Amino acid sequence: MDIINKKRIAIFFSILLAVMAGAYIINVISTPESPPLKPADKNAPATYVTVRDSEGNVILETGIPVHEQDEYISETNIHYIIISVTGNEAVARVKEYQSSMSKEQDSPSGILANSSATIPVQGFLGGRGRHMVIYHTHSDECYLPTSGTLSRPGKGDIYKVGQAFRDALEMGGISTNHSYNKHDPHNINAYSRSRRTAVQLLKEQPDAVFDVHRDSAPREAYLSIVNGVEIGRVMIVIGRSNPNMQTNLAYAKRVKAKADELHPGLMRGIFMGQGDYNQDLYPTALLFEVGTENSTQDEAEKSIRCLADAIIRVPIK
Repeated sequence: MDIINKKRIAIFFSILLAVMAGAYIINVISTPESPPLKPADKNAPATYVTVRDSEGNVILETGIPVHEQDEYISETNIHYIIISVTGNEAVARVKEYQSSMSKEQDSPSGILANSSATIPVQGFLGGRGRHMVIYHTHSDECYLPTSGTLSRPGKGDIYKVGQAFRDALEMGGISTNHSYNKHDPHNINAYSRSRRTAVQLLKEQPDAVFDVHRDSAPREAYLSIVNGVEIGRVMIVIGRSNPNMQTNLAYAKRVKAKADELHPGLMRGIFMGQGDYNQDLYPTALLFEVGTENSTQDEAEKSIRCLADAIIRVPIK
């Protein structure tokens, strides 16, 4: 009898644990998370946050969700911290004035930001022997002036920007794997879906992993002139909630410094936001916002080539 009772008790607790586990999984899947600042209508104007300094000057406009304690290093290397957020308006104060992260150097004369530009220049092959990987968490993202839509699920313009990135890196001697995996729909859970892609890519033991996006903001917020042509600037995004933040940030600063040196005006800055953006997986993982939805795809491709030019020349350690 004791044996029978023990079996019944064991079966009961096994069923109970299975039910509890199932309920937990369902709850995790169905629990709503803070959505990115995107409109319900994929062709409607995107929503963005305007961040101002204590004097009311606009220092950043971005579609990335902004929270108190987020930080931002501007294009001129002023380090801000967000002190309040009300709706789509945020206020930041200066945390510190950083010394320039770059040194004066003539921009290589052979590197242009036009669509036919190629690298390496003057035989430079600084990337030889390195391997990097690229993917797109928001695989639907498009450039409105180019495609007439903000979103094309699984077939976004962002793939072509990633391809231009890959081609430029490979021209510089860096072997590259560009993933075309889809992670739709465009919501915060896309990061959970793209995490599987990132984990798979990391099996290749790359030197760095890049998640390529485009931001949501007025065109002017990202518009710049580099090498005499209009481009959509690049902002690096770092997740604050990950154990690799400091190593991610150190790498981001080196990339920005080299880009500032080679192509002044290319970098929008470095934003450190709430979350991890899957950067907890790797110490040299960066997220790039390349232009905004109001930039053209051509402007984004020009800027990503210039970004690749800087990355080629940045040591990993």
